Amino acid sequence: MPSRETFSMSLIVVPQVVFPGIISSVWVRPKALGSLIRLAVSQDHSLVFALERADREPATVATVGRVLEMIEQAEAWQLEVAGIQRTHILSYRHQGSAMVGQFRYANEAEESIPPLLLEEAWALASELWATVNESGSRVILPQSAPLLSYWIAAHIPLNAATQQELLEIPTSRGRLAKEISLMRTLLDGLRTEHSG
Repeated sequence: MPSRETFSMSLIVVPQVVFPGIISSVWVRPKALGSLIRLAVSQDHSLVFALERADREPATVATVGRVLEMIEQAEAWQLEVAGIQRTHILSYRHQGSAMVGQFRYANEAEESIPPLLLEEAWALASELWATVNESGSRVILPQSAPLLSYWIAAHIPLNAATQQELLEIPTSRGRLAKEISLMRTLLDGLRTEHSG
């Protein structure tokens, strides 16, 4: 019998990472999952979205999310998903063309965050966004450490494996520290390109 800390929900494996507090555009194949997603939308149910690993299995840390919009394309569904909370996948099974899993919420570990760390992350994210954002639109960055860390992970140019590593870090402080290192490296590379 599962404990009250665990829950059962449909699991959708996707090619990108969904982060809590962030609205993501997600592609879902096969189209056979469309009826499951349509049902979740009509009943205002959440789904768990997990990155598909190289071995075609779902990553063990995923995000509970709610589908805001669903657009049918020729070969797949394009979804707008609002991430809600990180979760650990305890187990899963195939149920027809879909999967159902047992999950446990992965709460953000409480940890004090030095103001300088938060300020540096905020400044680097602003600079990097201004450098890579071709539309020229300004962005208002989140003020809270958890949301800022997820915003950075979702918006700076990183591959899915690195984004997954960031999702798996249990604290905002640890995530921001790793992101600062990644953003410094990215900005150094961009500055070298522009000066060359």
